[in-house]
Amino acid sequence: MFLVFFASRVIAAERCVLFEDFTNSGCSPCWNVESQVNSFVNANLSSGNLCVIRTHVNWPAANDPIYLANPVEQNVRKVQYGVSSVPYFKIDGILNASAGNLQALFDQRVNIPAIIDIDVARNGNEMSGTFSFRIIAEEDPEWTVPMVLWPILVEDNIPGVGYWTGSVFEQAFRDNVLGYYGEEITFDGSFPDTVYMSADYSINPSWNAEELHLATFVQCSYTQNEHEVENCHWAKFLDLQTGIDQFGWNSPDSPLLSVGPNPSNGQIDISASLPMNSTGTVEVYNLTGRLLFSRSAADTNTLSIDEPGVYLVRLTTSQGISVTESIAVIR
Repeated sequence: MFLVFFASRVIAAERCVLFEDFTNSGCSPCWNVESQVNSFVNANLSSGNLCVIRTHVNWPAANDPIYLANPVEQNVRKVQYGVSSVPYFKIDGILNASAGNLQALFDQRVNIPAIIDIDVARNGNEMSGTFSFRIIAEEDPEWTVPMVLWPILVEDNIPGVGYWTGSVFEQAFRDNVLGYYGEEITFDGSFPDTVYMSADYSINPSWNAEELHLATFVQCSYTQNEHEVENCHWAKFLDLQTGIDQFGWNSPDSPLLSVGPNPSNGQIDISASLPMNSTGTVEVYNLTGRLLFSRSAADTNTLSIDEPGVYLVRLTTSQGISVTESIAVIR
């Protein structure tokens, strides 16, 4: 039982589901389900729990402009899943979907607890710079195959051709900023453990920076037979937090969270420090992903937990920056 709570936001990593749509401008069946697909995307994208990448292939229309703009990296995504016909839909890399069951499969995945959390920052201008990535494993993921970080830029509202004439291409694949096969992630422990990575970006002058989004996700390596996505991060390119890198995330201007003693007999002291002009939330989860408590960071500083076990506490600021700590309760 929780007696008193404290400041800021704590969560077991909130799951964001990856939806991949393989399509082509000359594909009549693709166009026929476009309204269903768009309805699903529009209903869920604003929640922050959905990432969308629409990869274009070279058939039936070999002159598809999205495909021609980056054929090699899009072929990597196509070959990874063995896509041989379009439309082809994949949820979190493992669930084959149809236009009619996208919502049901999304609901199935979004309720699965995640232990991988992804934060992204941008240091640069509208044309070039560096993405900084912070990947947190809240417990040992016990991966048996290599896991890779994929940050993929997509663009909205591109004038359509073929069956899309008079309409637009949405979430169209533009660039995998870490190259064809992403970059492998390795955690050393103890957990929670954090890995920092970075990637330079260069925006093609023909792209509209206002329409760009970045879909960043952790997925099994390209060479594996199963490609489960562990978690995603979705953000508008120009809205990504700026001025933060590995050191910025740990600077005095970053949120600080202290939880102790650890292990605890159930009486826990929490200290949360927020950057100037920030607000925050603290949430507490058990390892099944069940939310146990949530309150403003400014409200309290003491917590009582009766049940023994391991709990995750996360402080998240109004700027979207988060810090996670785990604590063991022993009775």
